[in-house]
Amino acid sequence: MFHKNVLSSLRSVSPQQLPASSQPSNRIALVSSTGGVPPQKKPSPLFDLICIAAPRCSSFFAEAAVLVLVLALLDRFMLKGRMELNWVVSAFTISLTLLAASIFTDFSSRRWLQRH
Repeated sequence: MFHKNVLSSLRSVSPQQLPASSQPSNRIALVSSTGGVPPQKKPSPLFDLICIAAPRCSSFFAEAAVLVLVLALLDRFMLKGRMELNWVVSAFTISLTLLAASIFTDFSSRRWLQRH
């Protein structure tokens, strides 16, 4: 990467800006040992898997949070005809836990992908 910047800066200097002395230049130019373009780093299969799976897992947890709350409350209401406070609190707790897992998965996957 550095050698591209050095070579492009050397090319951007016009011949009129260079000193006319015959002394050797003090510039350092880096050249790759292979003589060509450095090989591009291939992303690992694990990186690709995380790129694909992270948003889907986050969406899964968010959808599960809504479905648990709605379907559990409807099921309880249809079976018993009344709601008990303990049962409602536990349904909300499970739903909020799944929602927190969704947020945590999305946040941590984005930070990990930005670092790699």
